[in-house]
Amino acid sequence: MKVYVEGYGCVLNQADTDIIRNSIKKEGFEITEDINEADIIIINTCVVRLETENRMIYRINELKKLNKFLVVAGCLPKALKEKIGDLPYIYPREAHRAGEILKEYLHKRKRENKEDHKTLYEKLKYISPKLITPLPICEGCLGNCSYCIVKIARGNLISYPKEKIVKKAEELIKGGTKCLFITAQDTACYGLDIGENLANLLNDICSIEGEFIIRVGMMHPKNLERIVDDLIEVYKNDKIGKFLHLPAQSGDDEILKLMNRGYTVDEFKSLVNEFRKKIKNLCFVTDIIVGFPGESDEHFMNTLEFLKEVKPDYIHGAKYSQRKGTLASKMKQVDTKIRKRRSEILDKLRRELSYINNKKYIGKSLRAIVVDKDKGYTENFKTVKLKCEEVGEFKKVKIKDAKTFCLIGEIE
Repeated sequence: MKVYVEGYGCVLNQADTDIIRNSIKKEGFEITEDINEADIIIINTCVVRLETENRMIYRINELKKLNKFLVVAGCLPKALKEKIGDLPYIYPREAHRAGEILKEYLHKRKRENKEDHKTLYEKLKYISPKLITPLPICEGCLGNCSYCIVKIARGNLISYPKEKIVKKAEELIKGGTKCLFITAQDTACYGLDIGENLANLLNDICSIEGEFIIRVGMMHPKNLERIVDDLIEVYKNDKIGKFLHLPAQSGDDEILKLMNRGYTVDEFKSLVNEFRKKIKNLCFVTDIIVGFPGESDEHFMNTLEFLKEVKPDYIHGAKYSQRKGTLASKMKQVDTKIRKRRSEILDKLRRELSYINNKKYIGKSLRAIVVDKDKGYTENFKTVKLKCEEVGEFKKVKIKDAKTFCLIGEIE
């Protein structure tokens, strides 16, 4: 039988989509890129925001019209089971069992609900090497942010054994991976349940022979604080991209407390300053939510002033969206028109800051990996537009110009 798989969401979910594909191939199914010739469709979903959830449900309804065997995977069935009705499902922690579960549905029209958390690292077996390969290192997180539905979908922290991750990384690099995306809900909490930590893991991966670069995924500030000195030392290694994704979510202490983030604005700034002081050409990326319940005009202005001070290279901006089952959904909500207006103001600022940061690179030479004939990633994971046929090679690139969200370069 032919299976068509489509996936949405974060890098972690992209990794799960690949794991699902490889799991069903192992069970004898054939993957097709043509939805029309498929017997079975699997959609791996994301529900991080309400608009995302609505888009997923719209897409599921579209797929139903094709009258094929449809399976819903990912965060939607786990967090909001009622939204998919009687459709077959695969939870996030079951991606590596997708082929087995699919067979159960086809043969019995039902499935066994069994989640063996002790062997979750089996997911790693179903990751195949590509030029850019996401590598999950753990499931779930230690946080309890008041707005987050992903916690409901992915649960508490379960770290994969360090030796299994390093072995998989070595296999991927030998198989042709040149760019390794270390991913998790929160990479900074890796190992805190098994007596390990992210710095040790990255050190071991960096010791693997070969030319490759690592991008470390999103970190929660309160967990980064525990390992910041050791992590900065690891970041000095040439194999670690000088890229720091540290979500602030707000620039106001009162709102951070309502969000249950566990740090203050000053503590956040201290982490960023420490990295910038010791890591040259750091690309600092953050996330901001506007219109969170209780956010006044003053709170919002504090966030804008905070951003002008820390000047992130890139800001993932989002209007707060009410997520069922979260503490924040029970709080008094900010009017949707106010949220929209604040989002527009944030968008204007984020564009200005990105352009200001990118202009600093004009005239500089940076090491970059060529990921397409007209695109590369610099050593700090800024996108650079260039012309080069040698995809997968590392090159020195002279930055000639800057746009809002990318650099323009030439191979030296």
